[in-house]
Amino acid sequence: MKTIIRIFNIIIMALSAAAAVCLFAVPAMTFKSNIALNVKTFSKFIPSTDYTTDINIPQLLGTDVIHVGISFTMDSEGMRKAMNGDKATIDDMFINNNVKDICNTLHEPIDLITDFTIRSVIKKAVRQEITAQVEAAVEEAGTGNAQEIVEDELGDVYFTNFANALYDSANEDDATIDSVSNVLYWQIDEALKKADNGSGLYSSKFDDSKKEEIKNNLVNTLDGLKLVEPDGKLKKIGYLSYIYISDYLKQELQSKVSDPTTLEQGATESLPTYADRLLNLFVLTMMPDMFYQIIGYVSLGLYIGLYVFAGIWGILFLITLIKTFTKKPWTLFGPWFWFFGSLQLIIGLGLTIVGKFVIPGLDIAFTGLPIRSIILAPRTYTLIPSIIYVVCIVIAIVYAIFKSAAKKEAN
Repeated sequence: MKTIIRIFNIIIMALSAAAAVCLFAVPAMTFKSNIALNVKTFSKFIPSTDYTTDINIPQLLGTDVIHVGISFTMDSEGMRKAMNGDKATIDDMFINNNVKDICNTLHEPIDLITDFTIRSVIKKAVRQEITAQVEAAVEEAGTGNAQEIVEDELGDVYFTNFANALYDSANEDDATIDSVSNVLYWQIDEALKKADNGSGLYSSKFDDSKKEEIKNNLVNTLDGLKLVEPDGKLKKIGYLSYIYISDYLKQELQSKVSDPTTLEQGATESLPTYADRLLNLFVLTMMPDMFYQIIGYVSLGLYIGLYVFAGIWGILFLITLIKTFTKKPWTLFGPWFWFFGSLQLIIGLGLTIVGKFVIPGLDIAFTGLPIRSIILAPRTYTLIPSIIYVVCIVIAIVYAIFKSAAKKEAN
């Protein structure tokens, strides 16, 4: 019977050694999450004008949620720095990379929304402008039906192509109100020639005197989108959402940073990159001190726990090793093992189960956040040791039976 006990001792020592090694072999903590954002919140990226009221963002993107991930890994070195309050380390581990990844994920839907919205705005503005000019030309010529010309002779495809050409001209790096209004003027002239089949019935009435009127109407449209600079130049129209985002963040950060020059766009910095940088700076600036304190306390707890748990497994290994070579080879688990083993189970296996299976089922609508659902996958260095602890519970039950028999045999 003692031989069986000694075999069990070898198994217990192997499990103890494996648990202790695993505590140091894996990162102190890894965290991954999948967050489903409500697409309707992206309406804030659409400039509010008379032309944008009918745009349906979920229908445009083909989904009502966008999934983003937040993840980090804390190794033993990072844990030591974090528990000492090293903000730079905490920022790198928890914030910088996550903000960057989220921005990269959101660029595509933001770009799609912006592109579709601006082209829609331009198309409606173009249609409105051409309709006004056709009606004026028809009235002056005294013949024709403006409605039929716009709807039948020109048609929707014509206006789409027209709007795309105007969008491209407005999206050039050196675009100005004059350059874009000239494109619009010549395209209206072509539309009128198309309407009268080259007879000059309508196009002959359209001359340079109309340029100022067309320019003013265009300024009103682009001004509504906040694209016109004071000198008449146009901001890059394809970057409209990033313009809004960066302007908002710059204004919010103006009184919160020690060096205002960090809020200026770099000479070689694109608008998307600039907006991403300001967003990262905004998150870092607005992050409360309590966040860093909590991370510090958690890191300290993990650091202390690492050596306490390793010590418990080490003690079990040593006691079992010594007992194996005595006349009474049965080892001692002890209440200390069960207490700290249960603690490992909670912060190891228990934490992972709660994050992955319990939290996704919670109703988070009460938070007011634009989040549809959350799936969390936190893991600490105690995950594998906690599984080993569960195995030890089973072994301890069987072990107790053989231990009782061995004691009776020894007596």
